Amino acid sequence: MCLTVPCRCVAVDGVVATVARGSETIDISLVLMEEPIAIGDWIAVQAQRYGLRRLDPDEAAEIVKLYESIAEGLLQGDGANAPA
Repeated sequence: MCLTVPCRCVAVDGVVATVARGSETIDISLVLMEEPIAIGDWIAVQAQRYGLRRLDPDEAAEIVKLYESIAEGLLQGDGANAPA
């Protein structure tokens, strides 16, 4: 299973984009994208390699907040959110 992570585009060169994910940047392929991407756009990125679709900034913020909440629950070690 691959997670899709919201990343912000910081550079575009043809079918390759550099995106920021937290404090790191990675290059991803845009070959699966159906719409053009510009610097500043949020992109749903799967498997740290492929952009799937552009995200609305509010949608991206909601997903980031959800992932942070899940990570916080796992770090607290309360077991309620830990995988079985």
